[in-house]
Amino acid sequence: RRFSNGWQGFFNWRIAKLEGNFEGHLRNDNGQTDPGISSLFDFTQGDLNLLGDQFAIGPLNSDRRHIINVYGSYAFDKARGWRMLNGLNLGLNMRYETGLPINKLDPHPVYLNTGEVPVGGRGSQGRTPNYARFDVHTDYSWGITEKTRLKFTADFFNIFNSQKVWRVDENNALDFVAGVNPPNPDFLKPRPVIGTTASGYRPPFNLRLGVRF
Repeated sequence: RRFSNGWQGFFNWRIAKLEGNFEGHLRNDNGQTDPGISSLFDFTQGDLNLLGDQFAIGPLNSDRRHIINVYGSYAFDKARGWRMLNGLNLGLNMRYETGLPINKLDPHPVYLNTGEVPVGGRGSQGRTPNYARFDVHTDYSWGITEKTRLKFTADFFNIFNSQKVWRVDENNALDFVAGVNPPNPDFLKPRPVIGTTASGYRPPFNLRLGVRF
């Protein structure tokens, strides 16, 4: 619903399914940032079965089945001549998303890189927790003159402070030495999100205050 009679609301629900055995230009499951380069297809399925279940079709790293967004706001208007800009505006955002598949990745038997070969099929370790987040926005406009005004704003993110696990360590072993895979003590524990400064958990409650002239 577009803005009318003081309020507006938007809703969208994305349902998707992403399966395969190749993630594309960049590999996301182990954070490999070399575009167009992958060691996963250097050997065929018949070469001593070196690549585990790499050739099996399964949910890819960014397969998220459901994403739901709800946005709404209401404006409390105080129309008094040129001071019609005065008034309080409140907004509420809600986002819900299902979890991502969790792999069990062994080192590559030839290149010895950790976190390369999926074992047991993609998504063999289940999925990360589903996540719901609520944000609140409020602002108040105060007309100073006919052409100038001040707007005080406040944004509250993750108001219920939900800090569920975001990503986990999918490396089953540390490296490949003399045909032995030393176990990784952090396997399936929360890990920092590759390519960001975020921890393995969802960001906690935070807020932003502002004044605009």
